[in-house]
Amino acid sequence: MRRRIATVVAIIGAVLVGNHLASVWPRTVELAYALDPGIDELDVDFIHEGEAVASARFRQPDEKSILIRHSVRLQPGEYEARITLYRPGGPAVEHQRVLLVPAKGLTRFDLKEATKQPK
Repeated sequence: MRRRIATVVAIIGAVLVGNHLASVWPRTVELAYALDPGIDELDVDFIHEGEAVASARFRQPDEKSILIRHSVRLQPGEYEARITLYRPGGPAVEHQRVLLVPAKGLTRFDLKEATKQPK
């Protein structure tokens, strides 16, 4: 009888520990950034609780390309994506978006309006 109780307690403990680990285990998030043509560089920092926890830097291989895709591993939670876009010979454009992790499927940030140059 004591053996069965010990087994049940061990199983319940393993389930509780597993649930806790699953809630903090990093997840892979698929991201895409839609840009206007002419953007030649994109920098993004992922901020969680006031700290940068991940960063990515991209250079446009083709000026006509308007979509950059990548993956990042982040723990579950809410992140601020601080995005800086660079146009040749022009000022940098900064933009902020919210990213919730875990996210199902592709998370797309449409930054076309953010990249428009002032007239």
